[in-house]
Amino acid sequence: MSVHAKRKSAAAAAGTCWVAAALVAGAAWLAACGYRFQGPVELPGNARSLYVEAFQNRTNQDGLDVLVVNAIVFEFTKRSDTIVAADPAAADLLMRGVIRSLDSQTISSRGKDAAGERRVTLRLDVQLVRADGQVVWEAKGLSDNDAYPVTDDKFENEQRERRTAALAATRIAERIFNRFTDDF
Repeated sequence: MSVHAKRKSAAAAAGTCWVAAALVAGAAWLAACGYRFQGPVELPGNARSLYVEAFQNRTNQDGLDVLVVNAIVFEFTKRSDTIVAADPAAADLLMRGVIRSLDSQTISSRGKDAAGERRVTLRLDVQLVRADGQVVWEAKGLSDNDAYPVTDDKFENEQRERRTAALAATRIAERIFNRFTDDF
């Protein structure tokens, strides 16, 4: 074997060692940082089913309660085996809540009297209640926000605000779900 071939073979072996070392280091890092795969959702009292009531909507945004409830139902259906009941009488637990506010404020301008970007903030409270009315879990003041660019078209701006509110509702639903999976 020539000297050139020996050097090439040694370089390939060294490269393989570096790749293996990087994989081992990456696995050790994941284990050390506390990364874990999500386990099953455990509801309080060994409950197996959940009914999500229509939230009280204390805003002037018609249909916001439907956006929030749909986001929560979707999150539980997508990420767990929890049975989301269609009838409150068939559920072990009820989830109910109050939409406290949906605020929209200008965060940048594109001229003297024109908004360039607006921030939408959604705030709500949520409770998990047994059939006898006892509250077994609650979270108050959950909120999320996001921004959207403002156009000269009022209809388009209303649609963007609605989509942004839906995104905030989805993030809050994810947070609610995650609280159930983080060692309830």
